[in-house]
Amino acid sequence: MKKRMLCVLSFFLLLFFAFGQNESSSREQPSQVMVPRDVFIGDSGQIQYSFKSPVDFFSLADPSLTSDDILELSLSSQDIMESPEDCLVTDSVLIRTGVSYRLCITFIPWKTGTVRFKEFDLCRICGISAESLPPDEAGCKIALEPVSILSLAEKLDARNIKPPKPPLVLPNTQFFLWISVIFSALLFALFCTVCLRFPQIVRKWKIIKGKYSLYRNAFRAKKKLHALLKTEMNDKDFAEKWQHIMREYSGFRFGSQFSSVAGKNISMKIYQVTGGLLNSSAEEALESLSCCFVRTDYIRFAAGSIDAEEHQASFEKDERMSIVSESDRIIDALEKGGADDN
Repeated sequence: MKKRMLCVLSFFLLLFFAFGQNESSSREQPSQVMVPRDVFIGDSGQIQYSFKSPVDFFSLADPSLTSDDILELSLSSQDIMESPEDCLVTDSVLIRTGVSYRLCITFIPWKTGTVRFKEFDLCRICGISAESLPPDEAGCKIALEPVSILSLAEKLDARNIKPPKPPLVLPNTQFFLWISVIFSALLFALFCTVCLRFPQIVRKWKIIKGKYSLYRNAFRAKKKLHALLKTEMNDKDFAEKWQHIMREYSGFRFGSQFSSVAGKNISMKIYQVTGGLLNSSAEEALESLSCCFVRTDYIRFAAGSIDAEEHQASFEKDERMSIVSESDRIIDALEKGGADDN
């Protein structure tokens, strides 16, 4: 009888031991790790909280927040901190590793000492309602252990304020700075020079502008004269157009009106306007100009008369080209000999 009682007692002890071992293995204790181990104020640290839970967070949470075995969470300091102003939560994810979960919370502490966390429901954070949970499951409570935040100044035993350092600059900044200073000084000197010599600069500009205008006038007259040679027209029209071009050129060159001056008086008019200050080359050019005007006048007014053929009231062969070439020479001579008369 006593042996039978011992056997029954041993059987119940074995059952109790096996049940207790299964119960302890099914409810493995969660673990918490701080990465890095020493976190200083203002640094970024991460709490890694490993645990097991019968709740399938990845199937019950919003699919848009899951990626492979990572579930994005929206934890804030108010959700997990007893004093939210002590830390700033920058990132939080839930990672699935086999049958276990790892909650990773990255934060930046703003104070030294012990930072304490409050208990929170991970199901509520994931947006999982109570109706979606398995039977007999009220949620998943997470209770993080306090974390110690160190002071770098205390660790280094730094008690005095270090002297200020000059601002850091990019390489070759000093070189470019000196170049900018020199360039600015040159610009300022140039500006002062322009201001002091402004009347002289204006005077020089007017002289240059006047010379350029005279050059354009001479170039335009020559271009029109050579265009006459390429245009089909009678001798009368050629002579009339030639006179119009030369009168226009002379009027602009000497600043006087020549449209009503007779051809034989053109040279006398130019001589009066310039005050007789032309050089010898220019004076010879005026004589040639006067002869050309007399010749073209005769062709203009004698063309078609009874004695036109007898008195050569038309241009001879190559005479048009000869007059245009002579006009070029006259213009060049007047430009050089009358440059100071305008």
